[in-house]
Amino acid sequence: METIEVQKFPLMGSNMQYDTSTRSFIERQQPPKLDTTLEKVLHLLTDPHSAKVKERHTKAVKKICDKYQNGFYLKDLGLVYKVVEALVDHMERDDHYTSSLVQIIMLSGKSFLKEKASDDAVYGKDLTEFLVKLVKLIELPKPMVQIAVTHCIGSLYCTPVPIYNDGPQACRHELNIKAIEDSNVVKIFATELKKMEDDTVYQEILHLLLFLSLSSSNCDCLLDMDIIDVIARNMVAACGSSNSKLLQLSVEVLWNVIEYGNPLKVQDRFETTAVVRSLYSTFCHFIQKAKTKQDLQLRNDVMSVTQVLVTRCPNAPLLECGFIKILTLVATNSEVKTKDELMNGFSMKPQNDDFELKKAAWTTLIGLAENDAMRQVMIDVGLLTALFDYVKPNDSVCSVEWTSAQYEELQLQALSSLETLSPLCLEEYMREHGNTRLIMLLEWACLDCDYGGHGNSFFGEGGYQTRRAQLRYTVRVLLAVVRTGNENVVQDLCDQGLISSLLVVLKKYKDTEVPIELSILSNTLLILSLVCDTDSHRKATFGDEGVDLLLQFLSLDSGKFSSGLGYHKLLLSAVNAIWCCVSFMNQDLFLERGGIPILLDLLEKCPPSMQNLVLGALLDLTEDARAVPHVVTWRGTGQKTAVSLLIELWRAEEQAMGVKRDRNHVMTDPATPLQGVEQLMSDVSAQALSSTPTLAILDVADNMRAKIYAMLFRIGFENLPPVCAKDQITLTLIENYLDFKVGEVWEEIIAELMLDNITPIKSDREALKEIQTIIAAKSEAVKRHQMEILERESRVELEEEQACYEQIKFNFKQWEQQNASRINFINKTSDYETLQMSKQRQSALAEKSKQEPPGIRDTVEHSTLLKMLTTTVHSGRHINVPLSDNPSIVSPHKVLPAISPTRSNERSVITQ
Repeated sequence: METIEVQKFPLMGSNMQYDTSTRSFIERQQPPKLDTTLEKVLHLLTDPHSAKVKERHTKAVKKICDKYQNGFYLKDLGLVYKVVEALVDHMERDDHYTSSLVQIIMLSGKSFLKEKASDDAVYGKDLTEFLVKLVKLIELPKPMVQIAVTHCIGSLYCTPVPIYNDGPQACRHELNIKAIEDSNVVKIFATELKKMEDDTVYQEILHLLLFLSLSSSNCDCLLDMDIIDVIARNMVAACGSSNSKLLQLSVEVLWNVIEYGNPLKVQDRFETTAVVRSLYSTFCHFIQKAKTKQDLQLRNDVMSVTQVLVTRCPNAPLLECGFIKILTLVATNSEVKTKDELMNGFSMKPQNDDFELKKAAWTTLIGLAENDAMRQVMIDVGLLTALFDYVKPNDSVCSVEWTSAQYEELQLQALSSLETLSPLCLEEYMREHGNTRLIMLLEWACLDCDYGGHGNSFFGEGGYQTRRAQLRYTVRVLLAVVRTGNENVVQDLCDQGLISSLLVVLKKYKDTEVPIELSILSNTLLILSLVCDTDSHRKATFGDEGVDLLLQFLSLDSGKFSSGLGYHKLLLSAVNAIWCCVSFMNQDLFLERGGIPILLDLLEKCPPSMQNLVLGALLDLTEDARAVPHVVTWRGTGQKTAVSLLIELWRAEEQAMGVKRDRNHVMTDPATPLQGVEQLMSDVSAQALSSTPTLAILDVADNMRAKIYAMLFRIGFENLPPVCAKDQITLTLIENYLDFKVGEVWEEIIAELMLDNITPIKSDREALKEIQTIIAAKSEAVKRHQMEILERESRVELEEEQACYEQIKFNFKQWEQQNASRINFINKTSDYETLQMSKQRQSALAEKSKQEPPGIRDTVEHSTLLKMLTTTVHSGRHINVPLSDNPSIVSPHKVLPAISPTRSNERSVITQ
């Protein structure tokens, strides 16, 4: 069959045209497509034959940007920069290429892509070199290029890396940050910033430096250059032009450099007057002319920079520049009137910006109060007067400048500032009647009347709806003043009733469990200890009420010591008060109230870190012989005596020191009876060349062994209650502690003489040798005595063991007899012959036990036994007989009368 060929007609489209010569449709010839690969584009840009085709160059760059819209590959960094170099060459001849160059630079600001996971490590160095070359483009006098470079680096440094659903992923953000910091591009920007004249570009570079200065390494680079001085000068110049954006950037860059820079470099750079004077000029400008919200915030930012500068660089020339004076004038503006020209037109208002400025000024000045010259300027201007203006009861204050919450917060910060400032200027403190003001505020804070405390800020913690915050800081100021030891100030406080007021505080919070109240109690006890330490009249004022409260604090539950609420501080303050407020003057009251047993209970339960202090207070009290019976009669947990407790503490102390003892606590090395590991490893030569006491002397104060020896010595080693053998072994060591300690000192003396090559004379050598012999003999004797105690205890234990074994044997013999009796009973009930033999033995024993009545002969004896009876036990009045069909067996529930002997022939009953 003939096939017919079907002619196919092409689809008409824009790419088809009709050829008249061939009368057919052919594909229209298209211009050659531009290859958008980087190699082809680079060839296009560098080929001299295509040097004048600007449009093709522009389209090629645009298509590159479209193709690599997510970023360039790390492996193509070299080609990318060659493209950049080619565009720079063209741009120098024609500005038409500027936009193309900016496009490539901006695209480089996106995170670079990686084909393999290892590209981060492989191309990390190449990225660093690429960024260095790219940043150098900022030297080109083209603002668009300079701004593009800053935006590129800022994007790489700050923008998080995106995650793409498909295709290659971007490299890690940490790689970008590391490459920027390793390349030190911040130096290039800083160098360009010095000579930058274009304000827009200057501001963009400064904005970039704001982010780069968050790194300490970049801050160090900026400090190594003079860029800080340039920024400070331009900041002052910006005040005249009212360029708030530039001011804000300058302040924040300085803030970051001071805060994150190397402290030594910060001090070197900011100890110059120029930078500090620029800050001073800027601050004065805002003090006088700040009106808008933005200006007020910038003013506070400058204050914050100054505050950080004081912390990091306390030797900055703030006094020489007049900064201290202006700060003090600002801090005292509401309380002290001034006619200084710097403060013309400035007044504090109840707004947050002024409120924060005042608090920051107080904080900055108090941080500089240790400097005598600066402190004198503060006092002359009136800082102490302004602070004491807030030391008064707060419930009736009507402040025009501040709201109630702001006033309370300022009051608390003023008290906190006085805690630091008052001890440094006691004359001015007394001139301002500081004692009277504090006592009045203390009494007001102890009242139980309602008070709506706001509890704002750090200083108001725990003071919501209460007066605890005011009381807390008032007590802290009093403690700081009393710690100065100035007798005139302390006496004036006592004359105004300080002790009575403090006892009211103790009574008010004696049952508290609130951490802030526990802190108040601890500080109150410390004040009482300092006040009453050397004055018997003040101890008498402490009196019965103080002793009772002190005993209540000493009786705390042992479970609260490690609660983290502050009970351990309260306990330490109470123990300290025993020495200062109780000893000698109130000791009788303390003994009558049972203080010694309470201290012993505390010694048993408190942590090891507190035992030394408690034992020291107890030892101090036992100087009075009347306290010793209280110690002897005390009984602790498990009826433990005070002697046993002290011996346990001795053993625990020696175990902590690493003293050589065996498992029975017997001395193992008579040559070193008391030395611990630290003392054995010490070098006498290091001690001999200094004026400090030797370790043998320091050991007395470092541990409790000397106190334990003194305590047992006062009780009397001869009058101690009985103790176990293990305690006797330890007690032998304690009894000879003083002799061993004297021996240690002599050994150190001999070692020091040998170290200094000093040869004693003959009599001294003999004396030293005799001392060594006596010490060695004493140690051997103590060890022998310990072994004797151990052997005696072994014998006693052996005898007790033998007695116990005899008792076991006796108990076993009794058991055998009982077992034989039971077997005999079973045999009698199961074997008739055995029963008959038992019957005969019983009758024989009964006959033997009878006695013949005297004088009666030839009488008739009647038998009392039933001849047919088969029981071998004595019968009672009734017998239970089991019921059976057998007429001779009676039911067990039927009770029969006992069988009479006279009728035994008539009836017999057999029981089993």
